[in-house]
Amino acid sequence: MTEHVNGNVYIIDAPFHGESGVLGTYVVKGETPLVVDPGPTVSIPYVVRGLEALGVDSWSLKRVALTHIHLDHACGSWKLLERYPYASLYVHPRGSGHMIDPSKLEEAARSLFGGAVNSYGEIRGVPSRKVVESQDGEVLNLGGATVNVLWTPGHSAHHQSFFVPEDEVIIVGDAGGFYTSDTGVIMPTTPPPFNLASAVDSLDKLIALGPRYICYGHFGFSEGAIEKLEAHKRQIILWSRIVGEGLEEELGLREIYETIRTEDPNAEKDGEFSEDMKERSSFINLQGFVKYNEWIKEREK
Repeated sequence: MTEHVNGNVYIIDAPFHGESGVLGTYVVKGETPLVVDPGPTVSIPYVVRGLEALGVDSWSLKRVALTHIHLDHACGSWKLLERYPYASLYVHPRGSGHMIDPSKLEEAARSLFGGAVNSYGEIRGVPSRKVVESQDGEVLNLGGATVNVLWTPGHSAHHQSFFVPEDEVIIVGDAGGFYTSDTGVIMPTTPPPFNLASAVDSLDKLIALGPRYICYGHFGFSEGAIEKLEAHKRQIILWSRIVGEGLEEELGLREIYETIRTEDPNAEKDGEFSEDMKERSSFINLQGFVKYNEWIKEREK
């Protein structure tokens, strides 16, 4: 399914094992369109259908861009590039090598999410000649549309976002958290090695652009971009404080999360503590704050 965001920007909701609303693949249309985050390998046939519905043919697509290289956003890149032979993969320099040889990336994902990684489909590298490294502040001219590239680390060191100034649209990947469109709930997406200071700086960088529309990786888009980015900044600062205080008191993650739920209305709506090894689980995302807290204390020694 495809949906118009604003101006030249569209979203493709490619089903993941029959489930919609899992990952947004975004398309900025121009003479040479830009595709952002093709998603896992199993979803690529549906991404192709969406591109065909938007009139993107095999010769016009020149860039497939990644907000970051995590498998749910990126591991189907090789398959999409096979279908669109004139396209290159546009990626942060810190992630480029992992897209050529994804073995360490896969190993890290399995250490966090276990066998759930198998659901993404085949994981294969992209030919090195097809990989183009981004530059912070770079402007991509698509012919009829421009896209500003911003490095936005925090969720990962290799994260970047894309701003379409004419359309006031910011594509943030996981830099803005998880978004649930029917409730308006935003939750942190902060698996290790999350970096709070970098994430806050990145959110300030995005806010300063003055976007109107925000496009999330998980999932969907909305107006009120500045308000949502500011709310998420307050949220991750709050979670970090509560986690730090909880660790000082030697509380368990379940107890820490209960405190978060009393102070964060989004967490209160989102449900109970979950120890599932899934990307959206409170257990995984609290671990990011725990590891960050431990890293800060180690640096202070």
